[in-house]
Amino acid sequence: MSRIEQHGRWIAWVEDAWRDSRHGARTLARQPGFTALIVFMLTLGIGAMTAIFSIVSGVLLRPLPFADPDRLVQFEPMGVLDFADVRRQSSAFESTAFYGSVSRNLQGAADPERVTAVAGERGLFDVLGARPMAGRTFDPNDPPNVAVVSEAFWRRRFGGQPDVSERSIARVEGPSLNGWRITLEAETYTVIGVMPERFQFPYRSTAPDVWIPADLPPTTNRFQRIDAAVGRLKRPVSIETARAQLRTIAERLQPLYPPSSPVPAIAIVPLSDAIVGRTRVPLLLLLGAVAMVLAIACANVVNLLLTRAEARRYEAAVRIALGARRGRLIRQFLTESLLLALVGGAAAVLVALGGARLLVTLAGGGIPRASEIGFDWRVFLFLLGTSIASGVVVGVVPALGAARTGIGGVLGQHGSRASAGRRTALLNTGLVIVEIALAFILVSGSGLLIRAFVELQRAPTGLVADRVLTLRLETRGLVRPGAERDYFARIEARATQVPGVLAAGLVSRLPIQTPGNLGTIAVMGRPRAPDGRGPTVRMRDATPGYFRALGIPIVAGRLFTNADPGIVVNEALVRQHFPNEDPIGRALDRGTIVGVVGDVRQSLHLPAEPEIYRSLGQTSYSAASLVVKGAGRPEDLVAVLRSVIREVNPNQAVYNVQTMESVIAAAHPELDLYLWPIAVFGGVALALSMAGVYGVIAQAMAVRRRELAIRLALGADGRRLLGDLLTRSGMVIAAGLSIGLAGALASTRLLRAQLYGVTPTDPATFIGVIVLLSVAAFAASLTPARAALTLDPASVLRNE
Repeated sequence: MSRIEQHGRWIAWVEDAWRDSRHGARTLARQPGFTALIVFMLTLGIGAMTAIFSIVSGVLLRPLPFADPDRLVQFEPMGVLDFADVRRQSSAFESTAFYGSVSRNLQGAADPERVTAVAGERGLFDVLGARPMAGRTFDPNDPPNVAVVSEAFWRRRFGGQPDVSERSIARVEGPSLNGWRITLEAETYTVIGVMPERFQFPYRSTAPDVWIPADLPPTTNRFQRIDAAVGRLKRPVSIETARAQLRTIAERLQPLYPPSSPVPAIAIVPLSDAIVGRTRVPLLLLLGAVAMVLAIACANVVNLLLTRAEARRYEAAVRIALGARRGRLIRQFLTESLLLALVGGAAAVLVALGGARLLVTLAGGGIPRASEIGFDWRVFLFLLGTSIASGVVVGVVPALGAARTGIGGVLGQHGSRASAGRRTALLNTGLVIVEIALAFILVSGSGLLIRAFVELQRAPTGLVADRVLTLRLETRGLVRPGAERDYFARIEARATQVPGVLAAGLVSRLPIQTPGNLGTIAVMGRPRAPDGRGPTVRMRDATPGYFRALGIPIVAGRLFTNADPGIVVNEALVRQHFPNEDPIGRALDRGTIVGVVGDVRQSLHLPAEPEIYRSLGQTSYSAASLVVKGAGRPEDLVAVLRSVIREVNPNQAVYNVQTMESVIAAAHPELDLYLWPIAVFGGVALALSMAGVYGVIAQAMAVRRRELAIRLALGADGRRLLGDLLTRSGMVIAAGLSIGLAGALASTRLLRAQLYGVTPTDPATFIGVIVLLSVAAFAASLTPARAALTLDPASVLRNE
């Protein structure tokens, strides 16, 4: 075939496609209600699918904003000396750098605040291959008092302008960015660079505001650890080769550890996996769930198009009789379905954008790389591909059915019409069975998650969270060493005097949000273990008001006072170490027990651990949480508490202000990522599948109109006919529920890690879903079935 002939055929194909599109558009415009219904269903399914994919793309598929991100790895937490040995002995890494997340009080501003900072080696940015949007990053020769800030911090504090007001910074001479300086806990740092918004490393729920340099701490203690470290692999070293080398290094280090303490494993993971964390599985499950919603929507559209194709059999037969090729008919029907899908895809853009933003908002800080989620070329291609695929899927069956139309249908042969109608009804029934099965899987998944959420709300925590406000205070750079106890005591006293405050106290670490310090104990008068190490317990420093504010009961003895060196233990410690003894007055190496309080669980998934409380008035602690029990809404106390704290010290930053109920809810952020989206998808799937049930029963009644009219004319009992119709409907529903039950039993096991107090095969949930779907499906069947029995037999038979 010559080039001219190929060009001519291409032009002819384009002209035919244009004519088919114009004809399809006119045909669809003549039925605006029908067209709008189909577009709405496709918009809902495609939009929801694209919304979830946009999050998956931003979090899982988009490359990290670093140079050659595939060569970046993250070290698991390890010892300082082990990390130094890895640097000396490993040849797998081009460069490495450690870092740690810290927080600092920002001073010298009109409104003191607590900023999130990252203290890392000067080569951290070079290892990552990250570049600033202004200024520069750290240089090996930089002094320790330089800083790089985030774009958000730069805009918030410096106005994002080079001529920013000097109210919050001081201009100085030197190699700084416009001479800017910031004061963090009495230490002044010169700002040398600004990192762009996309750079949020290390990815946490709160993006860092400031990066400051830090050196690997000098130590001889093999058990002193660093928070984390990153490395860049040399080319062509693979991560498997690097892991093998690290295992060899760990074996060499074994003699440096005591026999009872084997060297911790030195492990690395791809940096992308470390950043994504536990969100990979939830996002993929959400993508699968929304794919089911799209499948149900497409099944409903197929049912509607089959019904419409049945009405257009006369048109198809006439065109075939006049010489139209069946392939041309198929193309015409597919063109119409593609037009519907593309219009639905265009409208789905708004659903996708709004849905993605809503899900990110509901998840709070539970989605890493949230700033990188957007409508990029990947999402556009996915939307376009999903729209085209949906158009083909929903149009191919009606198109093939229309192409098989015989000319006999034009002659009005009842047998031909009836057999075709029964074939269509059979196909509709199969699609509705699939819809019910998919809806069962989604509704059962959302039911399990809702039950888990309810169980979490009911789980005994050991404290009373109602009307309790918490906030965090840090004294470094504000109070001279040794004066922290008096400083915290003044703040607690002022908070207690605030009108509406019933109780107030301080604690070193807030329960549930953070575990207490892990330490060992020894019971005086009992022999120690052979290795000299005692059993481990959690330890917290608190004031007596802390127990009153959270309603933690005193089981035995009394609470310590700020001047009392005694300790308080929880019931778990008594059960483990004094099961048949009175613990009051017993001496531990940490102090003498003066009281026993109720257990407070640190994880709702685990039982309470043995715990010791020491008096905050007897220890020197630079950070503490103020816990306040109010008479009314805890949020109403925020402003007045900030005011009284600043009366004690105007430079004191107050941060992590939240209710205790929010603290408990934040302990399981994955529920926010799972629960509401799957619950919404389950509700949409239920509504769409019930619409499908209604449609298939209505179609079945339309096919059997003549039969029902004859039976009614001959005196058949209407109630008996209704029972027969509902029995047939029940068979369809039962088939869908059976398939859905099998699918749900297999798929809900994927939610095992997110189900608290509920098994993936929870009988109550599955029975409830069966009852819900059965009642809804029978309700959807009843209306068209009853309508069929109100037919006028004479009118129906005359028209037939």
